[in-house]
Amino acid sequence: MAKKVTMMDIARAANVSQTTVSLVLNQSQSIQISDETRNKVLSVADELGYAKKLSFSRSQEPKKIALILDSISDHDPFMDAISTIWNSAWEYNYLISTFYFGNNPNLEQQIQAEISCNQTYVGVIYASSVTRRDLALKIKSELPTVLLNCSAKNNPSLPSILPADLHGGYVATEHLLHQGYKNIAIITGEAWMECSNQRLEGYKQALIDHNLVPKSAYIVEGDWSLNKAYKQTLNLLALANRPDAIFCCSDYMAMGCYQAINESGLRVGKDIAVIGYDNASHGRELEPQLSSVELPYARMGEEALIRVDSLVKQQPLMQLAMSIPSELFIRGSTPGVE
Repeated sequence: MAKKVTMMDIARAANVSQTTVSLVLNQSQSIQISDETRNKVLSVADELGYAKKLSFSRSQEPKKIALILDSISDHDPFMDAISTIWNSAWEYNYLISTFYFGNNPNLEQQIQAEISCNQTYVGVIYASSVTRRDLALKIKSELPTVLLNCSAKNNPSLPSILPADLHGGYVATEHLLHQGYKNIAIITGEAWMECSNQRLEGYKQALIDHNLVPKSAYIVEGDWSLNKAYKQTLNLLALANRPDAIFCCSDYMAMGCYQAINESGLRVGKDIAVIGYDNASHGRELEPQLSSVELPYARMGEEALIRVDSLVKQQPLMQLAMSIPSELFIRGSTPGVE
């Protein structure tokens, strides 16, 4: 059976956001979209063979899925997963009710009571903004449940979707190695975080696979902030044998890295290479544009919908735990050794 074309597929092919695709396909007039963009989206949708669902008929009540968020911030890349679920749910004939409890146990109990007592819900997506494999899941539901960006240590039978951060760290480092860089440093996130440790392990494994020993002096910890990355970059540049490339475990930290390199009289992409992680839009605003590994949050959100839909329809899942790989986007910050 051919894979169903989704709004996410159209967004990638048209090089626009999934929100833009949703607005165009739903003929929304709430936001002004240029005729050029609108026609581009419609043309790509037609080329890909996208079949738009009809609106719900009056005789067909849309089913509801509860989307439960533990915490989120405005600039969190995980919003890509949430917006994908919001924008794509109608393709699967679902309405999304979003609950946010901000790690407040009292709110958590109220959410559980609401879902248990309301007969209109047919499934649950429990989403953690921080990647976790040790979640002690407190919200329990008899409904089909999918865990997004987490897995539950007290209920390993629940389907889970996680990013392949070890693979992403490996891909980023291997790209730098293929470009001829040998002295590669890494600015990690906070050490207690799963994603930070996974990306670091991928970095180390790529070096080892290319017969290079990871150097402790080249492994420094950031806290995801621009300021800490700036200071850690200055420390790396002060080494007697300074690195010729730096892998920043987030694009936001890469901005601080750029600033430190420029203030030191060096040039990104000329004197030292920089690669990020997230593939955030601000990385493409830098000069030179930032090479980056994309966090697959949009694909994870889409997969969460697909999996909960399968469970609602009582269709078996091929695997309970799913790890979504990342894609590398190569730009001017990693041109290679001349």
